[in-house]
Amino acid sequence: MKIGIVKPDYKITGGFEVVVNHIKDELERQGHSVDIIYLDATKNELSSIPYSVTTQEYEKNPEFFKYINYFWEYMKMDLSKYDAVISTQPPSFAIQHPRHYALFYHHSKVHYDLSELIQETGLQRPFHKKAQEILREIDSLSLSKVTTILAGSRTIKDRIFRYNNLSNNVDLFYAGIDNEIYNYKGHTQYDSPIVVGRHEFPKRPELFVNAMKKLPSYQGRIIGEGGRTDDLKKIDQLLSYAAIKNIIIEDDVIWKKMSNGFFSDEHLNLLSQSYKGKLKSNIIFTGRVSRKDLFKEYANALCVVCPAYEEDYGLTAIEAMCFKKPVIACVDGGGYAELIEDGVNGYLVEPNSEALAEAIFKLISNPDLAKKMGENAYETSRFYSWENAMNKISKVIT
Repeated sequence: MKIGIVKPDYKITGGFEVVVNHIKDELERQGHSVDIIYLDATKNELSSIPYSVTTQEYEKNPEFFKYINYFWEYMKMDLSKYDAVISTQPPSFAIQHPRHYALFYHHSKVHYDLSELIQETGLQRPFHKKAQEILREIDSLSLSKVTTILAGSRTIKDRIFRYNNLSNNVDLFYAGIDNEIYNYKGHTQYDSPIVVGRHEFPKRPELFVNAMKKLPSYQGRIIGEGGRTDDLKKIDQLLSYAAIKNIIIEDDVIWKKMSNGFFSDEHLNLLSQSYKGKLKSNIIFTGRVSRKDLFKEYANALCVVCPAYEEDYGLTAIEAMCFKKPVIACVDGGGYAELIEDGVNGYLVEPNSEALAEAIFKLISNPDLAKKMGENAYETSRFYSWENAMNKISKVIT
């Protein structure tokens, strides 16, 4: 078959791009001809919307108008030369084809699963609710026409039912893990708890930082960086000082306000005072690391903490499990929460620093327990193979 994979081009290479390229390679090994059709997702123009939008209107909610523009571009794509097409990130599922399969990992998050949180934290754009209403309506109509929606986790499948009222054309698809992770030959030990991932809202590495302040004799490591790294380092500085002064700062203030750059005058004053002395933190920020060094971080970790809110899939947790590491996630962690059997391959805790600190300390104080749970975690990870993933793709498409 001749298969087209339609994908927004964000000019970056992340986990999803790795998944798409792997699917392409595997389909080609099966004898199919596969093209990836990219659409530049970094443009700010609105040339495809069939009505005029003033600059004033656009500036009130640019994300909404860009989404609508891309929606129209995907709708107008001529994909008739392909026997089957696979759409990927939103709104590429707006494409028109009689054999259309959607590899679905998330909606436009600010208008779906993060909508209430965005409004609570004051990050919403003007006319947010109206924009949300329109997007959900057009998304639901387009998704209802898809032959099969391959949801990347049960969390995503549940969202499609909750927000788009669709279930009959929805199936589960779990992406695989590369064999190089399972076959890691380097040294392994159980040292420090770590967090891995981009520093973006609402990944909540701030909860990990606050948890480690409750364990001042131990070191935690934060692997990665992102748009909120500077604020995260300020939070670490502030919490280190607050711990010395026995000042309590609520978790919700830390991850909902400070992580978005909203520091009260009181907290800015404390932060200013903290820089006057030689303050030592028990958090190490590694910044972005190579894949080789990431493997070393996993291999040397005591456990991997995944505090994110409503995660779509949970790739970091699965990678950690491949290295025989227990995973700590929160009950509202979405895809992460799916992977954890509490007390068996990790811990599933309430989304607060106290609960995270308690779970981390259980593993610090009992390395044998960490190793046993790590072995169980490894068994969990074995399900997420590319062999299983491609069997599902082949069954659905061919």
